[in-house]
Formats: sequence, C-alpha cells, structure tokens
Amino acid sequence: MATHRDTKGMFAKAIEEMMASISLSKVHVADLCLRCGVERRVFYYHFRDKYDLVAWIFERDYVFAADGVPPFSKELFAKTHRRLWERREFYRRAFEEDSQNSIRRYLLQFSVQANEAVLRRHLGVTTLSSQMAFEARHFAYGNVGCVIEWLGGGIKATPEQLASQMFCCMSATLREAYAARQRSAAMGSYPPASL
Repeated sequence: MATHRDTKGMFAKAIEEMMASISLSKVHVADLCLRCGVERRVFYYHFRDKYDLVAWIFERDYVFAADGVPPFSKELFAKTHRRLWERREFYRRAFEEDSQNSIRRYLLQFSVQANEAVLRRHLGVTTLSSQMAFEARHFAYGNVGCVIEWLGGGIKATPEQLASQMFCCMSATLREAYAARQRSAAMGSYPPASL
C-alpha cells in the first residue's frame, strides 16, 4: 500500500513532467489523475488544488535545502536558492501563474509570516507596530520578487551572491531578529523552523 508521501510524490512527478511542456495554467487535475491512474478523489484527499500541490513541492524542496545548515541564516537562503536554481525550469513555469492560489502568493504569505513571527518574538510583542509589519512585508515582497526575476534570468548572481544581497538589504531590526533567532536555535532554546 502506498504511503501519503508516495502518493503525493506521484502527483509531484506527474505535474513536473506535464509542466516540462505546458504551463501550469494548462494543467488540469483530471489530466494529472489520468496520468497517475487514480480517481480524482485521491488527488483531492491530499491537495486542495494544483497550486496546493506546487506549494507542497516547494515545501519539500525547502526542507531538503534546510537539511544540515544553520536555521535562519544566509547559508539557508543560499542553499534554498541553489535548490530552486537546480529546478529553475519547473519554478519558472510555476511562477508564470499569478492567480489567487499561485505559488507566488503562497511564497509571499510564507515569507511575510516568517518575518512577522521572528520580529514578534524578538521584540517580545504579540502585535507588531505598523512600521514593523511593513518591514516584514517589504522584505518578503522584495525577496520573492527578486527570486522570481533571478530564476527568469533578469538578475545575474549565484545563489550565494543573491543570499548575500538579500541579507544586505534586510532592515537592521529584522537582521537583529534573525540573528537572535539563529542563536536561540543553535542553543536549542527555540523550536526548529516548520512549514
């Protein structure tokens, strides 16, 4: 009997194969299921829609990249960017889509939430000021936009150079918050990052 991960992996492989020749907007769940030889209910048991599947693929790649590197670090950014670059054709096609549930919007939400969480913990507050909330959002939107442009060839940089440039653009408060979070994680006093 197949495990959840095996079934999810089967759908991931199928969508990646399909997106080698068509855009994400042309991928239909019915075609994915036909390719996998399963009923649609199997797909919907695991994913809300095709965008949820693409988000799961990103999460899997993120976890793969995060293995063995310090959390909340420039090295994590670089390793994540390296993983995206290795799979850039898939991600380029995925980022072409900008609908309500797109991977672009998922990454924006993921990044904003991560920045907000680290700032709240660092500042010892439950609600961020409008300025701090803006900093969290500004950095997330800038990063995601630059990664998309970089994957498309518009920014010339290695994954390491891109990570360094992003860290240079981080606000002082956010940089301090990420450094404190990294120190706490290294000492074991902060729970590991989760998706």
